[in-house]
This record gives sequence, structure tokens and C-alpha cells, in this order.
Amino acid sequence: MKPIFKTIAAAAMLACAAPAFAGGIVVAEKDQSKLKLEALFYLNTYSQKADTSTVAGTTSTKTVGLHVDRAYFTAKYYFNDDWMMRFTTDVGNEAALGKDQNVYLKYAYVEGKLAGDAAVLRMGQSHTPWIDYEQGLWGHRYASKVISDQYKFDDSSDLGLGLKGKLADGMAHYFVTATNGSGYGKGVATNGIDFNSRVGFEPIDGLTLDFGYRTGTRGTKTHVNNVSTAGVKSTLTQIMATYGVGKDFRVGANYLSNKDKADSATASTTHGGNVSSGYATAAIGDQVKSTAYSLWAWGKFNGNMGAFARYETLNNKMAGLTDEKITRFMGGVEYNPIKNVTFALVGDNSKLTNRGGAAANGRKDTRFGLYSQIKL
Repeated sequence: MKPIFKTIAAAAMLACAAPAFAGGIVVAEKDQSKLKLEALFYLNTYSQKADTSTVAGTTSTKTVGLHVDRAYFTAKYYFNDDWMMRFTTDVGNEAALGKDQNVYLKYAYVEGKLAGDAAVLRMGQSHTPWIDYEQGLWGHRYASKVISDQYKFDDSSDLGLGLKGKLADGMAHYFVTATNGSGYGKGVATNGIDFNSRVGFEPIDGLTLDFGYRTGTRGTKTHVNNVSTAGVKSTLTQIMATYGVGKDFRVGANYLSNKDKADSATASTTHGGNVSSGYATAAIGDQVKSTAYSLWAWGKFNGNMGAFARYETLNNKMAGLTDEKITRFMGGVEYNPIKNVTFALVGDNSKLTNRGGAAANGRKDTRFGLYSQIKL
């Protein structure tokens, strides 16, 4: 048997023999190093009705069926207690590539402790400071994204450098990054660097206070063949407070403010989930100012049962046009038949008015179904 096949066979046997635990399974260990594999699926079956209104009238679209909303596979290699590398693939729908389901890169980075937990360096394609952190507190990403992700104000992963750490016995923590700004969906370098940051405090047990700030052009600033494009200057500010007790319950509130300014004749960044916002053709000086709020809560009861809910509202203000507004409420009841397997009955309703600044344009979206999270 060739060495490469021996290695694969050995890893497979170790995977079968090694004990599983939350957050993956160790398939190989040698001295201080170890290889760990993880997997995460969001398999959601639901019916959806979308009503889109324009001056010409209202049209409806109805669908029902199963969606592989996310399927991640992760390999982590720990060189020792201080240095590691991570590789994560993601499955998404990209019809432009010829096939609706495609596997692409989510994370590929190296991480090392420069000064213990106080200063940890990351380099590569990695998490941005806010989205993954809030998802961890919200705890129900399989049923709903957080608002900065849902309405496209930030990317969950980007390419660049990051520094994070914990101070004062974990009472304070931070994460700052300098990235391409184009996000993992494009993964390209342009002609600008975006800066993203989050600073958090836990003054008492269970209480978290976090502040986030991002500034940059999100990959819209270019210089190609002696032609420069200033792009869209985007600034994002977030404030969040949550309180909870372990895995029993948590409540949270988040405020978001974003401003996109077209510094050249480039279309303003679009926000609003499944719909586009802003100007059809942007001119220099065009701005879109957005504010959003979210309130959410979740709790566990009877051991393997739980419930969760969130409310969101988003307002896009565009000069000379009617303000867009989105309101959304979703909630569910979940059940854990075994560890690392979760099912939930979920209802989700959102309403968009004044789409693109036109009073006649709107959209209503209603979903109901069985959502699930399965992880290794």
C-alpha cells in the first residue's frame, strides 16, 4: 500500500476509534500536534411565499422543499498549544457558475499566540470581528443570521491580518483586522484596505457589552490600466448588550448604523437581504444612511427543549427618495433528540416597504418549516 493511502486509512481508523466531543473529533495526534475534523450542516425544510408589489401590481412566488442552507467541513491542525491552522469549505448556491450548489472556501488561516491570550495573530482568510461573535451569543444561526450579516452590512469572512486577545482575566476582549474588504465571496485584492474592529467587556457574570466599528470601501476602490475608481466609502458602527446564564437563557439588543457614500460614479453598496436598495445609477456624492435594531432571546427548558425569537427593523435613508423600511419577526421551538442534533419548528415573516425609494414597491416574505442543525 502506498504511503498516502496508508495515511488515509490510518486517519479513517482513528476517526472511528477516537471519542467524539462538542466541536469536532481528533483523528490524529503526535507529540504536541494533533489533527481535528469538524462538520456542520443546516438542513432546512420550509414553505415560502413571497409577494412582490410594483406599480404594475403584485406577483406571488411559492416554493416548498428542502434547502441545504449551509454545509461546512473543517480541518484544524494544532502544531502545539500556541500555533494552529484552519481550513473550512462551505456550500452555497451560485447559479452563475452553471450549478446551483458549489463548494467554495470560507476559512484558510494560520493563528499564533504572540503574548499568550492577550495577543493572538491571524493571517489568511478568516472571521471578521463581529458576525461570528454575535452568532455565538445568539446561538441559532441555523434559523437566522444576525442583522449585519442578514442585510449585508458586513462579511463574515475576509482576507488579511487580524489581532485578537483577552485582557484582565477575560473581562475585556478585542479583535481588529485589516483586510481586502471584498469578502470571502470574491476573495480578491483591489486598491484599498478595510479596517474592522470589536471591543467587548464583561463587567459581571453573564453581561456582555460590545462596540464595533468598520471603515473602508469593501473592495470598490480600484486602479486598473491607469484608471482610478474611488468607489463607495462605507462606515459601520454597532453597539450590543446581552445578558444570560450559561446554556439556560440569553437576551440581547443590538443597534447598527451604516453610511455608504459614493466617492465616484459607482453604484452604492446594496442592503436589504433579497432586495436591492439605493440608486439605480449612483452619482458622485450619493449617500445611503441606514439604521437597524434587533432584539432577540432564547431559553432552554425540560432539558432538551427550547425556544427562541428575534425582532428586527431596518431603515434606509436616501436623499430625495422615500425611506425604505424592513420589519421582521421570527421565532421557533427547538428539540435536541441527542447531543449535537437540533430540530426546530420556525416561523419567519418580513415586510419591505418603499423598495428603492419608490412608495409603490414592496415585498412580503413568509416562511414556515422544520429547520435543523447537525454538527460533529
